[in-house]
Amino acid sequence: MATFRRSGALALAALLTCTATEADAQSRTARTVRFDSPALGAEATVAILLPPGYDASDKRYPVLYLLHGGTQNHTAFPARLWFSREASRHGMIVVMPHLPPVYFSSRGAAPPAFESFIARDLTGYIDENYRTLASRAGRGVAGISMGGFAAAIVGLKHPDAFATVGAISAAFTGAGRQSELAGLVAALPAESAPYVYIACGAQDSLLPANRRFAELLGARTIAHDYREVPGDHSWAVWDPQVQAFFEVFAARLR
Repeated sequence: MATFRRSGALALAALLTCTATEADAQSRTARTVRFDSPALGAEATVAILLPPGYDASDKRYPVLYLLHGGTQNHTAFPARLWFSREASRHGMIVVMPHLPPVYFSSRGAAPPAFESFIARDLTGYIDENYRTLASRAGRGVAGISMGGFAAAIVGLKHPDAFATVGAISAAFTGAGRQSELAGLVAALPAESAPYVYIACGAQDSLLPANRRFAELLGARTIAHDYREVPGDHSWAVWDPQVQAFFEVFAARLR
């Protein structure tokens, strides 16, 4: 009888260990999903990383919408060696949509497709299909390069949807984008503005534009953090700064 109990206990322990390992492995692998997006007029492709234990719980989680750069796609962040570990440590859902450059093209008088796709279609799909904290406080949007520009535009235009914004090496180039940012910041009610994290490499050609964006926010006393760090327009800057934004977003959820 004692032997049977010991064997049973060992078998149960092995089963629990195996189950935990499988759940952890599942949580550390980004899943790719596709759904029809009215804003895009096409099928959207999105990578989603769920936090450890998601499938075995009924808890609701904050969501970080993380946007890739112009020559990348939805696999850019999951491919980084640090990514799954860091995202899992903070216990949040990370959503990474594929954003081809065509989504940033002007459409006459209508805004580029990426804006309503991220702020309406994507957030709506995620809130409907996953256990999220479906509020502005529970959502952050951030990106690198082209994705940093997109995050800033979406965050400033939809402060009711996102409480925290991250613009890292953001592609704020061109007179049109500069004037658009200035207009959005000027029109933004300071009391309902999102918190904005800005970072750019000191050797990046985009540094002056990122510095001007921080100055616009400062002139309106909109809460933000601006960092100039060593490096150029590369992962040498993006890896540590995206990790820094994870910390910022997590801290604002407490």
